[in-house]
Amino acid sequence: MLHAPERSKSPKRRAAWILGDQLSLRNSALLALQPSSDIVIMIESLEHARQLQHHKAKLYLCFSAMRHFREELCAHGYTVCYYPLDASKNFLEGLRAAVTTYQIEELLVMEPNEIATVRFAQEVLPEHLGIAVRLTPSTMFLTDRAEFIRTYAGKSHLVMEHYYRKMRKQFKVLLTEDGQPVGGQWNFDRDNRHPLRSKVRIPKPYQPKQDELDREVIRMVEKFFPHHIGSLEALALPTARLEAEKCFEDFLQHRLAEFGRYEDAMLQDELVLFHSQLSPLLNIGLLDVMTVVRRVEQAYVAGRAPLNSVEGFIRQIIGWREFMYGCYWLKMSQTDYHAENYFGHTRPLPEFFWTGEAVFAGRRMNCLSKAIGKVIRYGYTHHIERLMIIGNFALLAGVLPSQINQWFWEFYIDAYDWVVSPNVIGMSQFADGGFVATKPYCASANYIDKMSDYCKSCDFNKSAKVGESACPFNYLYWNFFIRHEAMLRRNLRVSMVYRALDKKSDAEKSDIQQSAAAFLNALVPNRYYA
Repeated sequence: MLHAPERSKSPKRRAAWILGDQLSLRNSALLALQPSSDIVIMIESLEHARQLQHHKAKLYLCFSAMRHFREELCAHGYTVCYYPLDASKNFLEGLRAAVTTYQIEELLVMEPNEIATVRFAQEVLPEHLGIAVRLTPSTMFLTDRAEFIRTYAGKSHLVMEHYYRKMRKQFKVLLTEDGQPVGGQWNFDRDNRHPLRSKVRIPKPYQPKQDELDREVIRMVEKFFPHHIGSLEALALPTARLEAEKCFEDFLQHRLAEFGRYEDAMLQDELVLFHSQLSPLLNIGLLDVMTVVRRVEQAYVAGRAPLNSVEGFIRQIIGWREFMYGCYWLKMSQTDYHAENYFGHTRPLPEFFWTGEAVFAGRRMNCLSKAIGKVIRYGYTHHIERLMIIGNFALLAGVLPSQINQWFWEFYIDAYDWVVSPNVIGMSQFADGGFVATKPYCASANYIDKMSDYCKSCDFNKSAKVGESACPFNYLYWNFFIRHEAMLRRNLRVSMVYRALDKKSDAEKSDIQQSAAAFLNALVPNRYYA
């Protein structure tokens, strides 16, 4: 292992501080260095890692990927000053030590992906290090955050589909020679809503090989974070670039073809289905965005995957992911996005979000228990379980948006502020009042039953609308629209809901409200978030 020496024999003038979610060989701060004279600084900060109660699997992924990146940089001829996890070293202390040891005059940092780290780099470091600190442009995204802010500042609502088409045109993805969308339409989402039947063979997820660095980090995580949520016994995470590329290749060969058709499907005993699990790798720089997009596009051109699958996947990458990134920076340039709360929800997140046992009056809600149980064990579920099971419940139950936002941030292996907050505060909880999403994303048991096998093993009755045996999603759904009628009735995207609600009698509405009140009043609040 390379450690920082006590004293450098030949002073170095510049250094690049590489953050744990910027492990790309295209990192612009890294590329600005002269490997023969400049150095790279990498720091495992215990203080930073303990700011949130991150899932053990995420801590493992980040620290092991950092150590593998260190080895990769050394192989490319860089001098790496690496501070492993230690109780006495935080980011500032590590940087101070490196600046003194190597007599650094200028520190380069690629634009951090989260607002708190940007402020730290711009405001804290120059004052406490006494040297110039320069931020270089981010190469982790296709979207220029400053340009996004300039273009959309003052807008009360943005539409992802518009931005997605702009990105397709800008980067010439899935376009004909005359600039039209391949297949004659931009979006094939209607072809991507099929439930999964039992006869469909589901490929096994890619299993990366562990090396001694991985095993070393596993021991370290258990030592420093013994009480954090999650397990390290079910790991299937690439931590080195070569393994990440093999994982991507496995997706291309075995799951991309059916990804589109079953993109929204859920099975209680399956974790990955036909999804890629690439988001944790993209979000720390082990995979490059446009490299992934071009390879997927080529799979369609070569006839290895249908257009609906390829377009649906690419829409997630250069559409939704890039749009979320831009929305995060726009909102954070104007306000504290974490504090937005359009509906004024105040309920604490229930205790079962930490146990995976959603049991009420002796009855177990199977979908919530299984979905949360997956997150507790693996730090992962695919996007529909996040949105339409976990997020759906939090919205209908009136949970404080900042609490469910923090839970997603802590529990998921691919979670960072820039991606969690717009997805949870914006899309899932509609807490920004419709800046990101055109309508609240919520549903009753009917949707869950249609798209999954959860309801077949549930103690609640998916068809009953009210009462103790009724699925709580049913009366919570209608109660939500009753409670927030003044704020939602004029939204054209939910006009059908209110037409249906208008047909219900006062007695039916009263039963809905009574069932919802009885259920919500019995929820046990968590002990973790103040």
